[in-house]
Amino acid sequence: MGEGTIATILALIVYLSTALFGGGEQAAQPGFPSAPPATVNRQQTFPRRAVVTAKETNLRAEPSVDAPVLAVLSGGNPLTIRQEKDGWYQVTGDGQTGWVMKWTLQPTGEGNSREVMGYYAESYRGDPRAMRSLTGNLEVITTVAPFSYRIDREGNIPGQTGADLLKTAHANGLKTLAVVTNIQGTNFSREVISGMLRSRSARQKAVAGILNLLKANGYSGVNIDFEGVPARDRLYLTAFFRELAAALRPHNFLVTAALPAKTEETENSAWAGAFDFSALAPHLDWAVIMSYDQHQTNSSPGPVASFEWVERTIAYSLRHFSPDRLLMGIPAYGYAWNNRSGRALNYAGIQNLIQRHRVTPKWHDRYQTPFFTYTEGGTKYEVWYENRHSTAAKMRLADKYNLRGVAVWRLGYEDPGIWEVLG
Repeated sequence: MGEGTIATILALIVYLSTALFGGGEQAAQPGFPSAPPATVNRQQTFPRRAVVTAKETNLRAEPSVDAPVLAVLSGGNPLTIRQEKDGWYQVTGDGQTGWVMKWTLQPTGEGNSREVMGYYAESYRGDPRAMRSLTGNLEVITTVAPFSYRIDREGNIPGQTGADLLKTAHANGLKTLAVVTNIQGTNFSREVISGMLRSRSARQKAVAGILNLLKANGYSGVNIDFEGVPARDRLYLTAFFRELAAALRPHNFLVTAALPAKTEETENSAWAGAFDFSALAPHLDWAVIMSYDQHQTNSSPGPVASFEWVERTIAYSLRHFSPDRLLMGIPAYGYAWNNRSGRALNYAGIQNLIQRHRVTPKWHDRYQTPFFTYTEGGTKYEVWYENRHSTAAKMRLADKYNLRGVAVWRLGYEDPGIWEVLG
């Protein structure tokens, strides 16, 4: 992977206009009423048996993170669910009745629930694609992570998530993770994140701000997506996560992070060197491995995430994180390269190219991904991308290593067929 340029590339994937990705749509027209939050019929009866799956969870007097703690329940503790309300279960266990966050329990008799997390981002105001993907796949998606908050050098965290998104998620029992990034403008800023991490007061301000926004919006937790962190800030980054976990875990908020894909220790790497997996492991409930961009816009053509490379990243990550805390990144896009550089394309844009140029994609048996070439204006283009078949191949790795789940980057860009695979 190209280290110095990937941060900028990933930011552009999120924020540049639809024209970059192809297959786009016009912004929503004014005057159309907004639809009510979609819901999926998940009939539940009570009482129900359950077991605590978190390491520990607080039993509270009311369904609120500010309510008094009646007891601390340990993982494996059997409980009886009496009712649910706004992301909480009222439970009875050890002779006490109170409220716990839903994500900390697993009702018995429902099998092993793999996490299917979807990153939620909009390329422009009113971009409907992420919401359409979310509401169309509520029976598969378990967690939604809106790309909504940006940290600055002083530790301030401006941003907000749309009320409709949170209503839809909460109405359907989805976990919600507030994504906090170091994006400034359209780039992940090395200077901003370094300045924040090296200031103890800025770190404290950031941690307090994250705790407050989780409480105020009813999030299940946070997903930290700091990219391009200088390698010299390795100890400061670990300190930030240690302080964040100490503040959030007493309130049963999930502490998660998007981590760079590594196949070996890279302490001096400009891109991944700051992330000390062993040191971070005690402070993360979920580690979301960004197992994509093996090849990207400034690299030579090649698979976004070949099967063999993804397996190496998972195998390395499992040296530091237990499988029940590891989520494998699933890319939902591709790149088209000419003889100079590449450009990112979503699945709809790739299908437009296939139809316009009347090409038949090929399948690479070793990489387990599709690809094709075409010529336009005398220039040859090479396209590598992801679809339902390459996703199915990667899910064999999730099964083989018994991973907690997967995280799709990003909702609305994908081959619609991946949801049958993920479900």
